[in-house]
Amino acid sequence: MQKIDKENEKKFLEAENYRANKEFQKAINIFKTIINQFPKFPPALHNIAICYTELKKFEVAENFYLKCMNIEPVSILTINNLAKLYYSKKQYSKALPVLRKSLLKKNDQEDIVEVTAVCLFESRLKKETNDFCFEALKKFPKNKILRIHYGKNLLRSNNHSEGLKHLKESTGMIEFGEKSFKIV
Repeated sequence: MQKIDKENEKKFLEAENYRANKEFQKAINIFKTIINQFPKFPPALHNIAICYTELKKFEVAENFYLKCMNIEPVSILTINNLAKLYYSKKQYSKALPVLRKSLLKKNDQEDIVEVTAVCLFESRLKKETNDFCFEALKKFPKNKILRIHYGKNLLRSNNHSEGLKHLKESTGMIEFGEKSFKIV
């Protein structure tokens, strides 16, 4: 990773302060002056991406995350933020390979496991969802999001009794009507 000098280090801290105070455009301007001098400085690229995400300029944010990953492909923070960006835009097929990359680097990230389960479910990948949730529940047996998506996917796969069992464990109660059921 490229290093910056003391003057730009001060600018970086100032920009981080603006970002923390939700003054995103001011932060972007300072981060960009740093990038002009140090184009391969991942922390500035990553922070610019965060600012653009907050400003709802998702395509620009994506480009900065990708630039950062090209320089520092091992940054799990950048990988996770890019995956969550895709997830927030419901681009599940784009999120899944990034999520898998993250879990290969560190497989005990419960939040990333949850997002992966949701993306698999929403992509209607029945077998992959079942397999993933089954294995993930071994590691996180009390995770309600995993149980809900596993249960709903089992229902979708016509495994109703097993699906209802997981939904009940995740929510506590299920009400049955004449032709439907409701998770309470």
